[in-house]
Amino acid sequence: MTDYPTPPPPNDLQSGTLVSSDARGIGTISDDPTELEPFVDPGYHSDDRNWVRYRPSWGSFTRIVIVAVVIIAALFWARTRVYAWVDAQITPAGLPGAPVEYTIGDGASLNDIAGELHSAGVISNATVFRYWLRCEGELTLIGFLGCDSVTQVEAGEYLLYKNMSFDAVLAVLGQGPAPEVYELITIPEGLRWSATAERLLQENPIFDPAELEAAYVSLFEQAQYLPTDAEYPSMEGMLFPATYDIPEDFLSDEYGFLLRMSDEFDRRYTDLLNVYGISEEFEDLGLDAYDVIIVASLVEEESLIESERPKIARVIYNRMHAGERLDIDATACYAANKPCSELTSADIDNPSPWNTRAVRGLPPTPISAPSEASLIAALAPAEGNWLFYARTDEGGVAGAHTFTATIDEHIEQVQICRSLGYC
Repeated sequence: MTDYPTPPPPNDLQSGTLVSSDARGIGTISDDPTELEPFVDPGYHSDDRNWVRYRPSWGSFTRIVIVAVVIIAALFWARTRVYAWVDAQITPAGLPGAPVEYTIGDGASLNDIAGELHSAGVISNATVFRYWLRCEGELTLIGFLGCDSVTQVEAGEYLLYKNMSFDAVLAVLGQGPAPEVYELITIPEGLRWSATAERLLQENPIFDPAELEAAYVSLFEQAQYLPTDAEYPSMEGMLFPATYDIPEDFLSDEYGFLLRMSDEFDRRYTDLLNVYGISEEFEDLGLDAYDVIIVASLVEEESLIESERPKIARVIYNRMHAGERLDIDATACYAANKPCSELTSADIDNPSPWNTRAVRGLPPTPISAPSEASLIAALAPAEGNWLFYARTDEGGVAGAHTFTATIDEHIEQVQICRSLGYC
């Protein structure tokens, strides 16, 4: 066994010194580290190194593989969490909640709709909903960057619910808006304003009588054909008779409904004027577009058969050319504000400007709401020299009149009219 020299005891070492030994094993302490060689045990042999422990070295490839596996695992975990969160937005937990009435306005963008649905609590996340729509329901972490699908949504009223899934919301929007509830109101031709107001209140009890009358007066400045200098401003005869549909939400809008009737009259009458115009005959008689409306209202009251309307209009114009009174009973009824069945001799002699049995010329306003057929007849009267007509049920047609040019012929026809109980 080899004897190794004993190294200096630890207590011989001092700070700032080095210890060495010679071949005899005698140690030397020096304060100058540059003068000494490092201590090496002379008994050490390189073959004896197998007793030293070494940590095995990792290769660079192994380290790369491990790091890659860790990164992939982290990404997969993050992806799983993100997809779970997105799925929770697309299909939220729980049942749908309270109903939500939602209105999509004209021109609303997808961003507007998504934001409003989120604010109303219908969907849980507006941003995810927008991308989900653009990707047609196939939302991925990378794929959404290239999604450009456009979803068209029709404006209108929709009934949705809080906490709905995206699929359920899209299904409702895809069906279009809920059909609007309408009420139909029919106004017949030939009614005076007073009768029209009664009819409106019967058809729609929600209308207020005072508000209806106020709306009627307020339309004076809106009417296209009412003269601004009219002595008796009135919308009489310029509310077009027809069947109108009223949305349920507007059943209490008296002004809005009468404005529709006024606008409808202006639109239709303008179209007729563009076709027929104001003839030279009317200009010779000093008649303007408003006067033709008055004539049309007289035709409406006097005619029972549509084919006779142009003839009745011709009689009116012929009597005006001749300077004769029009002698239309319906004007006396209007002046007396009563049905013609209740007309008295005193009513016939009433000097009201509306009573053409007592005064010459046209009434200052229409006396009823003329139909489109009566407006056409007033604009395009038949050709003839008739000055009179009397109801005789001519040809066996109920309501038919006989038209004559002389007073003698007319007296004969009046006798037939009386025998039938019409005159």
